[in-house]
Amino acid sequence: MLIVLDLLMPSRCALCRRPGSGLCSGCARTLPPAPDVLTPPGLDDCWALLSYDGDTRRLVAELKYRNHRDALDAVGRALAVYVRSARVPVTELTWAPTSSSRRRARGYDQAELIARATGACADVPVAARLRRCAGTAQTGAGRAQRLAGPSFEPCGTPSGHVVVIDDVWTTGATLAAAGRALRTDRVEHVSGLVLAVRP
Repeated sequence: MLIVLDLLMPSRCALCRRPGSGLCSGCARTLPPAPDVLTPPGLDDCWALLSYDGDTRRLVAELKYRNHRDALDAVGRALAVYVRSARVPVTELTWAPTSSSRRRARGYDQAELIARATGACADVPVAARLRRCAGTAQTGAGRAQRLAGPSFEPCGTPSGHVVVIDDVWTTGATLAAAGRALRTDRVEHVSGLVLAVRP
């Protein structure tokens, strides 16, 4: 079945559209690395792969709005490096969920897709540990509204070192809110991991 799908719909680079892979090595080399940034409050560590600039914006848009899952393997492999090299061994990955209305409209949650791809590459379990409370969407919101951030409720009983994954780190409010919700007696360390950070 996969061979038939590959023949009918071969993988194409999310950026240059050449067939072969979801993110070709040539385009990957042009993506700007993340700058050094301060860890948002509520987290012990936070890492970003790319700067949300140039072609990174296009890559995020392909994942977020156009369901370009071909690129997830390359993204997952790159983010897994952070998970495997964490100074405190990671016990579980989770994600900062998007609003239920956006998930219904898109048919998926891009942060979940990134988390699952990363977990598969890092060989670390992935579980839904956050529930987003009702509120306004962060996308398109002004800085003041973004700083107020969304709020989350914890789900289940995570423990050890939990890494919360999101697509873009803008003000850090979403990651901070996720970190606060994940803090329990059983969770000793909470980190954030994002595909891109706004410079």
